[in-house]
Amino acid sequence: MNIIDYFFLIGDFTVAISLVIGFTYFYRRSLISRQYYTLFIVGSVIGATWEFTFLFLGDEFVHSVKVWPYGLGGWPRKLSHSIWDGGIFMVGIYLCRRYLQSPLFHSFNKNELFIMLGWGIFQELLVEYLFNGRVWIYEPLPWNPIIIPPLPGSAQLCPGYTLIPQAIWVIAPIIFYLICLKVLRKV
Repeated sequence: MNIIDYFFLIGDFTVAISLVIGFTYFYRRSLISRQYYTLFIVGSVIGATWEFTFLFLGDEFVHSVKVWPYGLGGWPRKLSHSIWDGGIFMVGIYLCRRYLQSPLFHSFNKNELFIMLGWGIFQELLVEYLFNGRVWIYEPLPWNPIIIPPLPGSAQLCPGYTLIPQAIWVIAPIIFYLICLKVLRKV
């Protein structure tokens, strides 16, 4: 592994640990509500559903460009990415709070859903553009075909952008939004 690989490894776990510490600290100091803390955990669990499924599917589905040392490439990496997913979902809530008028998440609102869905799709495309072929590769398969060819500036090893990761970030924000309505409606 070279210096950039270690940067990705350290950065990956540093962000995940920071998210857990940050949300726990803010919750214990009453700077965020129990509902927001719960939604961070829910978002992380939702992320874990596909992160650990990908681990179970193995290298034939998605594999690392370089093997991470010290046993950090398997379930520790998937746990870290699950926590990242929880943080990504919470950014969707932040964007709703930033750009929409209150009350929020009390009843279905197409603008809330649009922001959360748009954010989910945008960040997935950005993450794939930055890391597909550099950190991991999703293998094109009959049930996971390439739906977007490699874009200019993509990594040399990037085969293109496959269906499953993109589809997840179309479906997952909808599920998370519906859970937000249940959790935050009670506030």
